[in-house]
Parts: sequence; C-alpha cells; structure tokens
Amino acid sequence: MARSLTELHADMKALLTNKQSTASQQNETSQSNPRCELSFREETRRVFVDVVQKHFIDAGERPAPRPVFRKVHGVARASLRMSSAIPDRFRHGLFAHSEFAAWVRFSSDTAPNTPDSANSTLGIGIKLFGVHGDTLDADDPDAGTADLVMQNHDRFFVDTGQDFCAFSEAAVFGDIEAYLAAHPETKVVLDEMAKPEASVLTATYWSVLPYACGPEAIVKYRLRPLDAPKQTPAAGSDPNFLKVDLAQHLSSGEAVFEFAVQGFSMESETPIDAATRRWPTPFDAIGTLTIEQQDINRIGQSIYGDNISIHPWRTPEANRPLGSIADSRRITYRSSAYLRRNTNGVPTVEPRSPR
Repeated sequence: MARSLTELHADMKALLTNKQSTASQQNETSQSNPRCELSFREETRRVFVDVVQKHFIDAGERPAPRPVFRKVHGVARASLRMSSAIPDRFRHGLFAHSEFAAWVRFSSDTAPNTPDSANSTLGIGIKLFGVHGDTLDADDPDAGTADLVMQNHDRFFVDTGQDFCAFSEAAVFGDIEAYLAAHPETKVVLDEMAKPEASVLTATYWSVLPYACGPEAIVKYRLRPLDAPKQTPAAGSDPNFLKVDLAQHLSSGEAVFEFAVQGFSMESETPIDAATRRWPTPFDAIGTLTIEQQDINRIGQSIYGDNISIHPWRTPEANRPLGSIADSRRITYRSSAYLRRNTNGVPTVEPRSPR
C-alpha cells in the first residue's frame, strides 16, 4: 500500500503540473491536513480511488486495476479448516464453523512490471465460501462469503486512520521525503516491509490490524507456513519468479499454513488503535489453510481471481474490524471495488459459490 503510493508520487506530481497551475497545485497540497481533519475516511477514499485508481484507469491500464497490491503472483483454490480444539473464547463468527471452501490471491504492493527482486510488501487476500448468517458487507450481506486480508509484515507503518490519511496525502500530493523525516518510525517500518521473499508459500502473513472475536475477545490473525517448500531454481532469476515458483510448487503438491490468533491483553500492552505497535502476546493455532495441488495457469483462473472483491469488512459482526484505519478501509475498499468492476464490465455482486 505504501509502496504503490510512493511509486506513484513522481507520476502524480507531473500530472498535477500538467493539469493545474502552480498556485492550484500548492492549494491542493496545503488542503491535505484540513481534509484529513474534516473526514480522514472520505479523504483516504478520495486519494486511493478518485485520484490513484482513476489515474491508472485513465492511463489505459486494462483490465482496470486495484489502486494497491496490483502485481498478482497467482490465484488458487484452497480450504480453511478450523481445529476442533479451538478455545471457547475464540469460537465465534467464522471460527464457529468447521470448514470453508476458499480462493486466495497472492500479490505485491507494486506496479505489475516491477521485478519481484525489488522487495515489495506481499499480500494475501482470502475469500471464504459457505458462511452462515449475514456479514457487514453493505451490498451483499447474505451472500455467504467472508474475506481475510493479510500482509507479510507484523505491523503497519502508521498508527491511526488520521495518520494514514496524512501519509497518503503526502505520498500523492506533497513532499513524501519531508513527511518521512518528520515521522521516522514510519520510515523504519517501511524499510522493514521492503524485504526479500523467495516464495509466497514460505512467507508469514499477519492481519496487522485487530478484529473482534465474539462479545469479549479481540485478536489479530497470522498465517505461518507449515512444511515450507524448498526454493525453486526460478527464485531470483526471473523478474516474475514468485509466480513461477508458486505455479511449480502447486503443480506437484499442496501448501499448508497454520492459521493462528493473537489475543488482546490490555490497552497499554496491546493497543487497538496504534498499528505500528507489535503485540507481545502469544499466538494460538486454531486452524489450517490448505492450498490445493492445481494448475494456477489454467484458462480463466487468473481472470476469476482478478474479478473477485476482497474486503476486510465482509465478515460477520462477531469478527468485525477494529480501529480507525479499519474505519477508513471500510468505504475505500467498497468504492475501489465498485469502480474497478464497473469499468471492467463485471457484475458488482458477490459470487454465491466458488469457481
């Protein structure tokens, strides 16, 4: 997410220079903080959808892309199985089920033509099928689907939704270097996030942000690879080696991840709205995500994965996202999915069953 914005910085500055006078451009930048203070949720949506995503679409990128995590490494069938030994305090919402059919989307937060050796943040989006009861999805709450969004780093680069809005404004319209100089912890986290990964199947993924878990518990999520596959010859040599590696591994066998939750203890130790803070509490394994043996290059599979919408607020009330960054995601993800799918001529509705 941060990488996509900072990569776009030079392009957007040129775009603004071409379209606006210098005074108008300075006015756009000077209004960034007031806009964030007025409504960080709407301003974050505006930056990501009306400016960044629309810029890619207007530039002719087809199919119309997401604003972030644009480089896809593969889409695959999977299943999420919950353990029969889940502690009662976590057995709520999604975790009261026994098993879900799923599709997963692996991607990097960078431009599609960026080599995988550039060390960008990896993301995994998981769509679950067969969910009982309504979710918090504003459009299709009874579709029977729920989504999980995770990345290969255990903390975010800003603390709050207000901070996220200010960073996004600086990255697109302002002086990102000056922003990072004034916010050194953000720079530290961004540097941490730019780390090499030999395979999407050997990376560990975190939700970063907290979620409710029933009426009392609060948790974060983690996916940790089990019996991680060995590095393939493609790793590091092909600019798209992460996709090549994923295809090679899944053509000959499955990949399994442990799904675990990390519990809240107290606000001073595990803050809800301070996303740069690592929680020191232990993880409890509550299930496994199994990615099936398959041909990820099968005709139509990548298109299917690109068309689906993965939204952290598409989840039962018992597992609702928490914190102000989650608040800003709520309208941004929905607006972005609508623009992308509508531009591509794809129905803006949830699939009722998996491919």
